[in-house]
Amino acid sequence: MLADTSDYGPFGPLVGYAGAIMASIAAVFFLWAGKMEKWRPPDEDLPGKSQAFVLLLCGVVMVMQWYFAVPEAIKWMLFSSGLFAVISVACFLFYSCLLGIYVYVKKIASGVQSTRDVRILGGIKLLPEAEKKRQERGVDIQTIFEGASYNVDLLWSRGSRQCVKLPVLILFILTLVFGTAALTGASFATQVLLTRKAAASVIRVGESPALKQE
Repeated sequence: MLADTSDYGPFGPLVGYAGAIMASIAAVFFLWAGKMEKWRPPDEDLPGKSQAFVLLLCGVVMVMQWYFAVPEAIKWMLFSSGLFAVISVACFLFYSCLLGIYVYVKKIASGVQSTRDVRILGGIKLLPEAEKKRQERGVDIQTIFEGASYNVDLLWSRGSRQCVKLPVLILFILTLVFGTAALTGASFATQVLLTRKAAASVIRVGESPALKQE
């Protein structure tokens, strides 16, 4: 049974708008705030400032969902929100899998006697010379990477690294965009259900007499 305005009495519209605002804020907070560096791509592949582009895409999706959220499309909104959530989870799982396979740690000096770990993305396949050394020594790629003084060009070709970087970035972007769309779509659907009005009714002249010009 779907929610109805009467369930909240005269506060139904208020609950609808408040829920939409809170869910939209939650989408931005949970997907963008906090220690995002723990799971986003390495800095050299997605610098901090480049995240603004992804945030821009999420903002465009949020605005479009808000403007086209109308009572007539409520079923499609609910269905699409669920679908977006499933797609976001699937993208995140594949994204996490790629990071687990291709991320390596590079230690750089952060002080006189201290170092810090920096993550880098490796390539699909080692260069022949690096693969030969790895097999001769019987060690993993991280050990070979350390032995090469963290010089990525001695282990992978640029093309090999790009073949990893591209799907990682695509999956990261899709995870955030679809995740944001799922949360905001559900929030606007709730708003429409509780107010029985289009989410953008506050700016539509036909539904907002105060906007009509005399």
